[in-house]
Amino acid sequence: MSPRDRFALPTGGWDSGPLLPYGWRPDRNPPVDHEDTPRWVVVDPAGHIRLGDGTDIALRPFLPGDGNLLVAGFARLSAQSRYRRFLSPIPRLTDSMLAFLTAVDGLDHRAFGAMVDEAAGPVGAGVVRWIRTAADPAVADLAVTVIDDYQGRGLGGLLLDVAVLDGFAHGVDRFEGLVLGENISSRRMLARGGATFRPDGAGVLAYTLPVRLRVDLLRGSPLPALVAAQTRRATLLA
Repeated sequence: MSPRDRFALPTGGWDSGPLLPYGWRPDRNPPVDHEDTPRWVVVDPAGHIRLGDGTDIALRPFLPGDGNLLVAGFARLSAQSRYRRFLSPIPRLTDSMLAFLTAVDGLDHRAFGAMVDEAAGPVGAGVVRWIRTAADPAVADLAVTVIDDYQGRGLGGLLLDVAVLDGFAHGVDRFEGLVLGENISSRRMLARGGATFRPDGAGVLAYTLPVRLRVDLLRGSPLPALVAAQTRRATLLA
């Protein structure tokens, strides 16, 4: 069962009008941004990356025992960010949701987290996960989440690229998922990664993101080696 089946879309509340911008059509969506000036630099192969604004993050595999990081991160998501992530108003993570989100198995369900050292201690600033679909093992559902304090810094795009590299290494040809039409920042992030969109009803867009082209664009960067090193780390920790 895919994430879109587990978390049902809202059936009410959108009847007053569409969430898509007026006049939006799939064939008129902004073209893919091929300008690949990274908003981050790799500091060391242990997983440390510096974002364009100077924020240092530590990229590492997400493990089944990291549920406390998800709960703490969820508490720092605004109501709007939660709605955009789950396509439904979610006041808290239920036990069943937490069990599903921490059920990473290293093969069909994989995730990476971005840790930031704050004054009160390490914080999970963002997480990206992909889950292979049962219908086609070369297709995976994708989700990127960044807590509000770290949005707009390029972290979401970085995590998307991490998932692209990791998924490709594990036999994924394309990612699929859903995004609100009014979520312009996520649409731009996905389009920059090579995604195309189509209406899915009720103001929601379904997207498809082939990974091969993006992988080829990233080959000259240090990110592939870093993701590969972190994958080996995850294997040792399993």
